[in-house]
Amino acid sequence: MKAVRVLNYGGELVFNDVPTPTIARDEILVKIKSTAVNHLDLVKASGTVRQILPIDLPWIPGHEFSGVVEQIGSDVTAYVPGDAVFGTSGMGAYAEYLDVSPAVIARKPSNLSFEEAASVPVASQTAWQGIFTHGHLKKDKRS
Repeated sequence: MKAVRVLNYGGELVFNDVPTPTIARDEILVKIKSTAVNHLDLVKASGTVRQILPIDLPWIPGHEFSGVVEQIGSDVTAYVPGDAVFGTSGMGAYAEYLDVSPAVIARKPSNLSFEEAASVPVASQTAWQGIFTHGHLKKDKRS
């Protein structure tokens, strides 16, 4: 499969062949339709925070994505091949295929394009953390 990779901290992105991931019994193989360029990808690739957020080089960036379930592991029951999904992972979405846990994906709403769905995960997670983790919003709290 083709993937975009970072070979060296601060280096150029390269587009080349890498092995297609092999999934475990509890994983899903997603054929990527769209991915988002996220600030975290750029920061990690630059190496400026490698003491805090190290990456194993060569590295395939891409934290948020949308796509179609290509294959499921034998223990996966919540998804079937052909399901349109979106989600977030620690890395790897700048590739044709990505192996993920079912816990990091959700079904893509039919009213969102693959491009729109790929832009949702990190922004929504940031909003959630701002409201609930840092803002301490609780049920029935109004101010």
